[in-house]
Formats: sequence, structure tokens, C-alpha cells
Amino acid sequence: MPLPPICTTFEPYFLLSPDRLQDILSHFRKEMEDGLESYGKDVAMVPSYVTGVPDGTEQGTFLALDLGGTNLRVCEVRLFGQHKFELKQQKYKVSEELKEGEARVLFDYIADSVDAFLTEIGSDISSNEPMHLGFTFSFPVEQTAIDAGKLLTWTKGFNAKNAIGNDVVKLLQDAFDRKHIHVRCSAIVNDTVGTLLSRSYQSGPALIGAIFGTGTNGAYIDKTRTIKKLGEEKIKEAEAGGQHAGEYMVVNTEWGAFDNGRNCLPVSIFDNKLDRESINPRKQAFEKMVSGMYLGEITRNILLHLIDASVLFNGYSSKTINTHYGYDTAFVSAVEAAKSPEDIKKLIITQLGVDPKHISEGDPEIVQWACKVVSERACALAAVAVAAVVQHTGNDQVKEGEEDKGVDVGIDGSVAEFLPRFAERVSSTLKVLLGEEGGKRVRTGLAKDGSGVGAALTALQAKKAMDKRTEKDSQFVPGKTGYKK
Repeated sequence: MPLPPICTTFEPYFLLSPDRLQDILSHFRKEMEDGLESYGKDVAMVPSYVTGVPDGTEQGTFLALDLGGTNLRVCEVRLFGQHKFELKQQKYKVSEELKEGEARVLFDYIADSVDAFLTEIGSDISSNEPMHLGFTFSFPVEQTAIDAGKLLTWTKGFNAKNAIGNDVVKLLQDAFDRKHIHVRCSAIVNDTVGTLLSRSYQSGPALIGAIFGTGTNGAYIDKTRTIKKLGEEKIKEAEAGGQHAGEYMVVNTEWGAFDNGRNCLPVSIFDNKLDRESINPRKQAFEKMVSGMYLGEITRNILLHLIDASVLFNGYSSKTINTHYGYDTAFVSAVEAAKSPEDIKKLIITQLGVDPKHISEGDPEIVQWACKVVSERACALAAVAVAAVVQHTGNDQVKEGEEDKGVDVGIDGSVAEFLPRFAERVSSTLKVLLGEEGGKRVRTGLAKDGSGVGAALTALQAKKAMDKRTEKDSQFVPGKTGYKK
């Protein structure tokens, strides 16, 4: 049964031509380069001060801490080498009082939770060497070193006093020290950086760690010299093996804010409605077309429009369809996975609450079309983000005389995991953007738990850098007039 003409008029906003995709790709690269050049850009390109990725041979025991919602998660990660690890974890409730009280009380609670966790799992902390901890802190931070970052603002219902403007690593370390807990907060971690490190440990060195879940963001490894906004002095220090960096550094792109200026993304009337009604209009433009928080709402806007045009459900709606964020992306995934129109009809009745008597024979096909075009666009744009990084780093082709090892991309998040054919759709778009051979070279794979395993691995990278500095310092011996080699 052919789709109503009104549907096909909207398809250019969702089923993107190769030329349109290439145009978005070139804008994406430009915004990345602007973010590397100077501060204050939408695609912020935040230096993480993580100077390498693991290769799976690493061993040791590290802690990870994940704060960003109603629960605080504490993990112990034991690395055995050979890409193997073991994880123990425990969640601790963060009350409203803690979220809104004094920062010192909040961080004391976090330290007490780590202590309780270590006691519970019977971890033996050496009196000589503290346990190294990676802190996934899911709030806006201005990072100045791998173990230093000032809180810019609280989000997600937190509003603890006397924290904004302070270094959150120091706030946590002070709490550990007050309570004589032998733990060192060695690294502050963005979850995309953690995803990159987690994938690298489990599958060999990756170039990109990307999250396609409730939101979207990516991190990748670049030459430190490319991050021009660090300034020549810091870059030279880095290249000399200085304290805060090395020849390479992981960059957190913050790509969810790509094209906030609306220069190239295919903004439909449904996207405009979603954006206008959101808590952050004209922000996170890319994220609003790609991530799980929004895909269900875009399809709801499409369905409402078609109902109002009397081409769907005989012009009848339902309470669910009429409600802002009445259903989420799980419905889109379920429709995408459905095997028959009858399966889709059942979903329309049970999940959207539409009265069966209003569902015409062709309606399941229209609902399937809406879910398909929104999903296709999300996957295509996800591929644009990956392709932009691959091109920017020169990994879209094999360098002359080098072995072709391909490009590995670690991916986490509910959209990547549960949206049917996500990996297949991303892969086919990469071949459009990078050419058949270039696209084939990019491997994507799930990298679970960037905020746990990845945070522990970031602490390991920080410890390695610390040990390197200690070793360098030990090459100097006392002389009569100070220190000499």
C-alpha cells in the first residue's frame, strides 16, 4: 500500500542524500577544528589530559566512582592482562539533602561510601601505596589536568553549596584525607573517555569512544600539537614529556552541540517543535536528532501531525500520543524490530493506547515509516560524527608503507545497543562518506561501562604518568650545589 503523499514530502529531512551527508561532514570537521583552535565553541573539544590508551596487557587493581544521578556507584576493577578483568560494584543512594546541602557533607558521604565498599568486599589496601581511583563526574567541569577540574555548574537536580568554582578532585581527596582513607583520586573522567579506554583494553587500541544513548558524545585520541588552544608553552612541555601531557592526548569532543547555529542539519518542523518545547532551546542540536532522549518524541510529533491531517487513525489520537514525551525510544525500537503489520498494530494498541476501531489497514505501515525514517537519520548522523574524527586524524586511508590495521570505534549507550540494525546502518553510511574501502576499515563494537571499567583504566593511565615522572625525577642525584644528572 503506497504511503500518503504527505509522508514523502518530509522524507528529504530524514533520508539524507550522499551530497547532503558530505555537506554535514564538512561542517562537522570545521566545528571540530574551531574547537581545537580556541575555547568557548559549541563543539568544545575538551582536553582530557589522558595521554594514551591501554592495549589489554595492563594489570592491577583500581577503583572507579560514578556520580551523576540518584545513585553513587563504587567499583573495584581487577585487570588481569590478556584483555580480561573482573568488576565488583555497589550503589549508594544520594539523598535530596545531600544534593542540596554543603559540598563538604556530600563529599564526606562519597568518601564514607568508598570506605564502606572496601570494607564490604574485603579489599586489602597496602599501607605503602594508596589505591588509585578514577572519578566519573557527570557535570560540567573545566579540566586543567588529568586530576584537576573546576565545577562550572551543577545539573541533574544537584545544588550542593560551596562547590561551584572549586576543584572536585581536591574536594574528594580532602574528604579521603580527613577520614584517613588510603585512596588517591588520580583522574577525573568523562564517560566517553572511559568508553574509549574500556574498548581499548577489551579489544586492542581504539581511536574513538562514542556514546549513543540518552545523549550522545564522543572522545578520540589526537596529536597534542593539534590542540592549539593549549598554547605553545604547554604543547612544547607536552612533547618533551612534561607533567600534563605527551605527544598524544584524548580529546572529549562534546559533539552533541554540533550545529547549534543551524547551518547544515536537516531541521524539520518536527525538530523545531521538539526544540522549542525543550528545556534548552537552540542547544544540543545534533544530540536532539541522534540520541535516545529525543527519537521517541520526534516520531510522536510526526504521528500527531499525520493525525491532525486525518491520514492516520482516522484523525483520532490517544492520551499517550497527546502527552509531551508520552512514550520513549523503546517504542521506536520495538516497531523497528516488529516482524509484521499485525505486530505493529499490537504495539499501537498496547503502547500508544489507540482504540483498535480507529486503526485502518495501512496505519501500521505509516507508523513503521515514521519510526524508520527517524532511526535512519539518527544512524546516518552518528556515522557522520565517526567519519569526521576518522578524516580529521588522517585515518580514512592507510599511510604509505604502513600495515592496514583498520580503525576501531568503541560504542556504548542504549541506542547503539537496542535500536535494531544500528551498527549495520552506521557501517553503510560510513561507506558513503569515506568510500567503500575507507568505510570497510572502520570497525565498531560495544564497549560496556565506560564510567566504571573506563574510569578505573583512566586512573591506571594517570598512575602510569605519575610513575614515569617519578622515574624521571629519580635519574637526578643530589650534588654539592643542588641537583645534577
